[in-house]
Amino acid sequence: MSRAAGKASDGVKEPIKISIPRYVLRGQGKDEHFEFEVKITVMDDTWTVFRRYSRFREMHKSLKSKYPELANLVFPPKKLFGNRDKRMVSERRSHLETYLRKLFQVMLNSSGSPLRADEDGVYRLSKFDICEFSPFFKKGVFESSSHGTS
Repeated sequence: MSRAAGKASDGVKEPIKISIPRYVLRGQGKDEHFEFEVKITVMDDTWTVFRRYSRFREMHKSLKSKYPELANLVFPPKKLFGNRDKRMVSERRSHLETYLRKLFQVMLNSSGSPLRADEDGVYRLSKFDICEFSPFFKKGVFESSSHGTS
């Protein structure tokens, strides 16, 4: 089911809101890692997923190969050292949030995007549409992987 999110040009109602309000430390010993809380709102539907940096990178590579308009979107680089430093993780959180906002900005305005407005300039998006766009946004999709995020 899709609901209209208003005119694309009116700027009043954002069809998609996305943020990374925090990160959490998970695992123990050599399996210790940070996961970023990604909060997604589409119309009145809000959900949260936790993802490791590596999942963001995988999503970026996958979407970039599907959508040429994302070729110039800058992805926060991988760090070889200091990736457990709190200041670095906080900066990474901010950069990933900016990246996701730019990603949706590009996709909402691209003629080749499944997330674009219809011919009347109305966004008709749902949680389903976002999860179909990328499994990254689907709750529980990585639970059984070696990365063990929920």
